[in-house]
Amino acid sequence: MKKLILSLFATCMLTLTANAQTKFVKMELPSFRQSPAGSSETIIYDVSFKTKDGKTEKGQMKFVVPDEGNGLISLEFSDNMIRNTTVTTNYFVVNANKLSDDTAEGKSLSDCLTECKKTFTNPDGTKIKGRGKCKADCWFNASEKILPAIITLIQILG
Repeated sequence: MKKLILSLFATCMLTLTANAQTKFVKMELPSFRQSPAGSSETIIYDVSFKTKDGKTEKGQMKFVVPDEGNGLISLEFSDNMIRNTTVTTNYFVVNANKLSDDTAEGKSLSDCLTECKKTFTNPDGTKIKGRGKCKADCWFNASEKILPAIITLIQILG
């Protein structure tokens, strides 16, 4: 029994250590999609992606979304996504025009973000919990559409 408990503890510690050691690379954003630092939420997505060799790996995408506005404060990819795909840190700047195209459900990125504000704002103008995740989902869907690597959502870490 003691060995089982130690084994489970070691497995949990290994998992926590692996997650704590994820290194992120900051992606450049087009100026019209940037938001200044301020009150925000950070949403991390566990994803799987196709490598340059056609293999499937796991990675993470980190979105820092402002409480107000439709831009992003920061977008970061786990370093293995940058190393093992054709995506470069300036990919979103080079493909800025594609961020305006249709996203999920035929909505543009801007329409999706505006809908989040409407849905997650009280009549008195205060923010309702969930707005940051909604906005991150809009950004994730737009990113998923324009990235050359096939990215699949595994889990939203919050």
